[in-house]
Amino acid sequence: MKTLVRNGQVWTENELRNVDLLISSLGKIEAIQDSGDAPQDFRGEIIDADGLLILPGAIDIHAHIQDAAETFYGGTCAAARGGVTTVIDMPPFQTVINHKTLMKRKAWGEQECVTDFGLTGGIVIDFSDLDHLDELVAAGVAQFKIFMLMNPPVKLLWEAVKKAAETGLRLTVHMEEPVCLGEVNWDDPLGFVKANPPAAENVAVAQLLEMARAAGAPIHVCHVSSGRTAELIDSHKAWGTSVTAETAPQYLLLNEEAYLEQGDRVIATPVLRKREDSEMLWQALQDGTIDCVITDHFLGALPNPGKPRPALKDAEPGIAGLETAYPLMLDAVLHGGRLGLSRLVEIMAARPAQLMKIDDRKGRIAVGMDADLVFIDPDTSWKIADLGENSRISTLPYEGWVLHTYNRRTMVRGKTVWDGEKILAERGWGRYCGAKII
Repeated sequence: MKTLVRNGQVWTENELRNVDLLISSLGKIEAIQDSGDAPQDFRGEIIDADGLLILPGAIDIHAHIQDAAETFYGGTCAAARGGVTTVIDMPPFQTVINHKTLMKRKAWGEQECVTDFGLTGGIVIDFSDLDHLDELVAAGVAQFKIFMLMNPPVKLLWEAVKKAAETGLRLTVHMEEPVCLGEVNWDDPLGFVKANPPAAENVAVAQLLEMARAAGAPIHVCHVSSGRTAELIDSHKAWGTSVTAETAPQYLLLNEEAYLEQGDRVIATPVLRKREDSEMLWQALQDGTIDCVITDHFLGALPNPGKPRPALKDAEPGIAGLETAYPLMLDAVLHGGRLGLSRLVEIMAARPAQLMKIDDRKGRIAVGMDADLVFIDPDTSWKIADLGENSRISTLPYEGWVLHTYNRRTMVRGKTVWDGEKILAERGWGRYCGAKII
């Protein structure tokens, strides 16, 4: 059955336009036409989007959705509530290292996900993990990962960089140099920050970008937290290094002062930095030094609102941000004067689609593209609070914040998976979304 979305302001051709969207029975955008009444002979669902902004669904290229306490189902339910229509899963160590292991995880995701999803290769911790990367390319993987906090030998880093150059897979790296880290004094509210200085990130970034430049390899800097890191990336882009980068809302909206009140909810690596770092990251997003915003969604333990909050040293690491990333960024743009809507759509949808090589289907509202849509009410205030089953908000540092935009509907390939109040999609609606073969 076809669907007609009418009376909304649609983000298409880099502007908001008062147009109607005709969605085919296959979940593709079939037509973009002037607003008007539905044809009398139209037989299908009609969605009235009067007063709403219709934006491309977000694409999160870095989220841990089947790891620790999180699941493909719960994680993608959270994503749907937050307007994320495609999630690129960041698997545990050595989970997606060849065709067999990839197909196993792909089948698992296709049974459970309610949004579309892709997979990252790795996480590489051994030389043998590099042996079958060509199989991942053929199966639609666009990136593979190394986690430097596991203290991989420099030789492994160099071999991974060379493999990236050889295969074209983008090497995405959690860049922190372990030798720069210290012991945490948990009696000091800022002890976690002091033990994880920005130098750890800066030194690692300098090393890996020089390797990538030497090898001609595509490389991606995970969750940039430091302003100095943004400067290093900017320099390497100017020098022709094939470097891309991401940051997360917590590094833009929070700073190290959050540890004084929200410490247990902001235990993650990299740590939060100073206010001036946040301002530098906003600027880096604006000028294109940083390519996209991700969540680095991770759930160390299931939410339990009735349980006392743990001591700082006992807190589970990770910030589970799939429900809140797009709403927080939209609020900062529409009501906080940041970036502008064009740049927001670029960093949340269009650029991630390009990086994952799925921009032939995802990331834009245009004829022939998947109808992955988010229906935003730009004038409704709401307090960030638990959104029901599978909600992760009770573990987040944003609980209680008041935002001034609300997600009324999320569509994945033309199907409403979130109606503003509940998840409507069944397990398995989500499809594996592999990179196009060039």
